[in-house]
Amino acid sequence: MTLYEIDAAITALIDTETGEIADFEAFEGLQMARDEKIENTALFIKNLTAEAEAIKAEEKKLAERRKAAENKAERLTNLLDQALNGQTFKTARCVCQYRRSQSVLVDDAFIDWARDNADDLLTYTDPKPNKTKIKEAIKAGREIHGAAIVDGLSFSIK
Repeated sequence: MTLYEIDAAITALIDTETGEIADFEAFEGLQMARDEKIENTALFIKNLTAEAEAIKAEEKKLAERRKAAENKAERLTNLLDQALNGQTFKTARCVCQYRRSQSVLVDDAFIDWARDNADDLLTYTDPKPNKTKIKEAIKAGREIHGAAIVDGLSFSIK
């Protein structure tokens, strides 16, 4: 039986007008089944949470290994770049060559100039509320329009 079915069976055993329990033994049995179902569900949640934490830790280890490999590849690429000094190198298994490229170099004065003369060359991002600072300000007694601290319940399984 699911938790929903157990709750429905318990409700069916209670007389709605008098509040009396029709079959006390069945009620106790359903109550025990309900407690067991809740406990098993909570334990399953704990297992899933532990598995997620283990996966997260493994992801972190893999990310560190990936970053180390990327850094080593970049260092070796720079070493080859310095050794070849613009010359092409070819073998049956690899080719190291150079090609022309273009990039845009922007200095610090560009942003001020673009604000005044060419605003279409700039990209603006939308502001985001800093909820930590808002909470601190409200707790300090500051009145913040459109923001409030709301108390709630947080469910946890340990």
